Amino acid sequence: MPPTLGDLNLAELNLDDPSGALTSLDAQGLSKLKWEYFLPEERLRALVGLALEKNRDLRLAGLKILEARAEFGMSRSERFPMLEGELAQETSGGSRRSTQESYEAGLTLPVFEIDYLNRLGDLERAALETYLGTLEAARYAKIVLVSSVSGAYLRNRLAEERVKLMERNLNNFRVSRAFVEERIRSGQADLLELEQARGMVAYAEAQLEARKSELVTTQNELSFWLGDFETESLDLPKPLPLLKWPRLNLPEGLKSEVLLDRPDVMEAERALIAANANIGAARAAFFPSIGLTGSLGVMGMDLESLFRGGGDLWSFGPRLTIPIFNAGRNRANLDLAEIRKDMAIVDYEMAIQKAFREVADGLGLRERLSQRLKAQTNYLNIQRRVLELATNRYQNGVIGYLEVLEAQRSVLEAELDLLEIKSDWILNDISLFAALGGGFPREDTPNQGEKR
Repeated sequence: MPPTLGDLNLAELNLDDPSGALTSLDAQGLSKLKWEYFLPEERLRALVGLALEKNRDLRLAGLKILEARAEFGMSRSERFPMLEGELAQETSGGSRRSTQESYEAGLTLPVFEIDYLNRLGDLERAALETYLGTLEAARYAKIVLVSSVSGAYLRNRLAEERVKLMERNLNNFRVSRAFVEERIRSGQADLLELEQARGMVAYAEAQLEARKSELVTTQNELSFWLGDFETESLDLPKPLPLLKWPRLNLPEGLKSEVLLDRPDVMEAERALIAANANIGAARAAFFPSIGLTGSLGVMGMDLESLFRGGGDLWSFGPRLTIPIFNAGRNRANLDLAEIRKDMAIVDYEMAIQKAFREVADGLGLRERLSQRLKAQTNYLNIQRRVLELATNRYQNGVIGYLEVLEAQRSVLEAELDLLEIKSDWILNDISLFAALGGGFPREDTPNQGEKR
């Protein structure tokens, strides 16, 4: 008799939620959980660890942090006076007098602005918030990377399991073809049944090649996110079959305030604070600025007398700069700062709306995918029963072999769809993990700099 196609073991299918201690977590508790807690498979955790070490997007995010920290240091230094040491030699003479040399040494205070309107303080605050925003951007980049690597890995696992499923079923179809050929030799079948069996083998061969193409592209995608195209040589834990994957350890019953702690929302908030500080600096440009300058030193006719003293020099004086006419530059700078603040407000609102939408989508799909998975499992069981009945009726001469082949095709397609739904089920959980903004506690980010 022709073989049945029950290759997927539905007893392994894991549909239950974990019984972890996440149902009562608040935003603070969620933010302290590391990414390893959310991923249930050891091989995936190993791949994500490799990506966090090698991914170039994270390297670029780290360089942006260093850039912003340097700019903050430069801005902060403007609020302190600077001293410059000087040592000068001057030679003078003329046609009717001998050549003379003079030496001068001292300390000079370049113009130091008295920040009575807090212009420099606002610029420092803006630079600090920009720097802290880059820390949040780097944290968000890590979350996105975990989600991207997980998604690429799941698509690769789906393609690999589909290839294995098609290979097993192709072997079964070939056995069925041999079974029909044997029945023809014994006069129990005709050429139509043989061509139908051959057609099913050709169909399975074409499907197998398509799945192999998917396997190549998904492997390349995974290698891209890992930053390493030699992943096949890595010593990694064995993969867990998709049907055995449990639900990710995601919290339930969280308040909406948890979304305000998402790193992309925090980055938008830092940008808004920086834009507001820049408005203060732009307003201060309309008012007079007060600067101080001075010097202290000695002067002598030679180096010996210079360091022996006796020629002390000093100077000190304030400088008042009043803006009178600059062709509207100050007004334009203020207008620009206010426009950028309005833009930052819109960006912040959009970041919050995006966070709510992503979480709402993930939570809504979570229940629907669970129901789809149960329904598809039931459908596959029914199709397997249909195949069993069709096989028995064919052996008893009640139906033709075409109905058996159609039942075999239905079982195969149901098995492929079940794998895809289970993959979508896991991918949605991973997307929800990213939407909640967990996995990288803020204390694990680089030093957030000195605050004023």
